[in-house]
Amino acid sequence: MKIAIIDDHSLIRSGVTAALANSNYEVVAEASSVEEGLAVINSLKPDICLIDINLGSGNGIDLIKKSLSNGGKSKFVILSMHDDLATLDLAKQAGASGYLTKGAPIEQLLEILDVVATDNGKFIKKGQFQKALENKDFGLTPRELEVLSLLPTGATAVALGGILFLTEATIKTHLASIYRKLGAANRAQAVSIGIENKLIAN
Repeated sequence: MKIAIIDDHSLIRSGVTAALANSNYEVVAEASSVEEGLAVINSLKPDICLIDINLGSGNGIDLIKKSLSNGGKSKFVILSMHDDLATLDLAKQAGASGYLTKGAPIEQLLEILDVVATDNGKFIKKGQFQKALENKDFGLTPRELEVLSLLPTGATAVALGGILFLTEATIKTHLASIYRKLGAANRAQAVSIGIENKLIAN
C-alpha cells in the first residue's frame, strides 16, 4: 500500500516514515502544504494519505474536501495534535477514514492503516482523544451544554435567549451546533441523547 505523509513538520514526516519502514506500507511521498499535498495525490495516487489538520497557511480538512471533490481515490487518515470531538466530527464530515492523535504508539497507527486499507465504510479512531469520547460530552462547549440543559423545559429560542441573555439568532446557532454534534435531527432527539449520556439531569 502506498502512503503519502502530508505534514508541515519535517520531524513528524521523517518519524512516521521511519516507523513504517518495516511494515506493509511504503511511504512514496512527503508534502508540507495543501498545494504540495494535492500535487502528490494527483501525480502518485497514494492509497492512503496521513495528513495533519494544520498545514501552515492551509488546512488539512480543506485538502481532503478538494481531493475528494475532484474525484481523488486516496483515503485519508488525520494525524493531529487536536483531541477534541468537534475536530473529529469535522474530519468525518470531510471524508476522512480515520483519526489518530500524535504521540500514539506505532501499533495504533498500523491498526488504523490496516482497517482503512480493507474497509471502505468504517471510520476508525485512536489516540488520546478516546478519553473525551469516554466522557460522552460530544465536544459541546460550556455554553452549548447550558443551552442543552434547558431544552427539556420546552422554551422557545426567544425564551431561551431571554434566560441566557442571548439573541434569538445566537440561540439558533447554538442549537444547530448541538444537533450536529449529537447527531440529532430535532430538539426531542437532542434531549433524549442528552439524558442518555447524562448531559441533562433526568
